[in-house]
Amino acid sequence: MRRAWALPLLLAAMLLAGLGLALRLALAGFFGTVLGWLCMGAAALLAITWVAIAGLSAIHRRCSRRTFALALACALLLPPLALAAGVHLKLRSAYLAVVPWQLDVHDIAYRKERRWGLPLLALPGDNETGIRVFHLPPRAAQALRQHGIAYLRGLPDMPLHLDDPRTQGRYEHWHETPLDENARRHVTHHCEDGDGGFCIAVDARVWDAVQHAISTPGSYYAIGRSGVIVIDPARQRVIYMYNG
Repeated sequence: MRRAWALPLLLAAMLLAGLGLALRLALAGFFGTVLGWLCMGAAALLAITWVAIAGLSAIHRRCSRRTFALALACALLLPPLALAAGVHLKLRSAYLAVVPWQLDVHDIAYRKERRWGLPLLALPGDNETGIRVFHLPPRAAQALRQHGIAYLRGLPDMPLHLDDPRTQGRYEHWHETPLDENARRHVTHHCEDGDGGFCIAVDARVWDAVQHAISTPGSYYAIGRSGVIVIDPARQRVIYMYNG
């Protein structure tokens, strides 16, 4: 009986994994990546199912009901918990990727983002806006207060692949605040709750601090691939905003 389901399940997982790799290689761009990852994700799910069923079958034959119930509960609960933890870490890494890695930023103080489009699938052309505020470590803040914009312009770099998330944290041209008109195009659209349009309601204290940082001297900013980053050494904050 085990062979009746085990072999087809394993073959299906292998075929889906191969199809996913083929799609990623054959279809360049966004849709090739999405379809490829969907196929490989389905293959991984089938493989995990195969391992779980095989393991539970062996436990059921050799152990007591209590042991089997405990193993079944672990099999049902641990994968979703592991998946949730993995997704959380992946999202956190993506949020931090927009900050230059040399600043050694690790903590997110505030985040508010919104996208208008399909619920689970981001597509090119979707309207989106957002703001992320990070804690700037004291060492980096002190270096900025001592050396000013020269510190940012002299940050060391490392060779990165184009698909490395840290490429989002590369900025070539740093400027002193206030923001110019070009940079202000990337500033988050803030509105009150209930207002229409493509905007979000940002916490009042956060928004006041942002307005002070972008409108008065003493901070530094640069335009990146999809937004503007502002570093406020006085308040030890890094602000990233995008609007598109």
